[in-house]
Amino acid sequence: MSEAVHTKNSTASAMDDGIEFIIGDPSDFAIGYGFLGADRFTVLAMYAQDRNLLGFTNESGHHTTRWAYLDGLVAWLKSLASNMAEDPYPFQVEGEFAAQKDDSAREFDTDDLKEFDDYYDQINSWAWDHTWRHESGGAVLADVFFELKNDTVELSWDNRDPGNDLTFDCEFGGARIDAETFKSVVLKFVDAYEKHWGINVDDDSTWLRKSRT
Repeated sequence: MSEAVHTKNSTASAMDDGIEFIIGDPSDFAIGYGFLGADRFTVLAMYAQDRNLLGFTNESGHHTTRWAYLDGLVAWLKSLASNMAEDPYPFQVEGEFAAQKDDSAREFDTDDLKEFDDYYDQINSWAWDHTWRHESGGAVLADVFFELKNDTVELSWDNRDPGNDLTFDCEFGGARIDAETFKSVVLKFVDAYEKHWGINVDDDSTWLRKSRT
């Protein structure tokens, strides 16, 4: 499959205002982006099977993720794509994808405080490693899980209760993406981000990266 960069008018939805370029095929997996002005202001979309996982509607209309200084998020994606390894959900619970399993797992309760803490420590630690919300930097960002299984990356999401009068386009579900396609698209986006802003997102010497450690 071709992973060329396309202009917004040739492939992206008109709803995703600010998306200038797309890497990949939105009917399979793609990242759309636009770089605006200074302060590393970035407009971001992630497409899985023709759905923008980052699209949302609030009182001012329809948008996709947009924020300044998304270095931490881009660094997280870069690390994920460069170091993918299988790491199954820690408990056998109902659900096809990680987001569904996590929803089921959080129904657990017990009067044994140590057992309760140990259980939730495990699922919270796993969720931290497999989701990107902690690197949002203040942006509106959908909750998406990323899990490698064999030669496939499973993307799944649970955005049914985002608060702040938001409604995400993709509330609850999942999709499977070829792992090599996922890696190639993500790393091409990271390269575009670093080259445009003239930075290396792995540089821990910057004040921005230090603030996240």
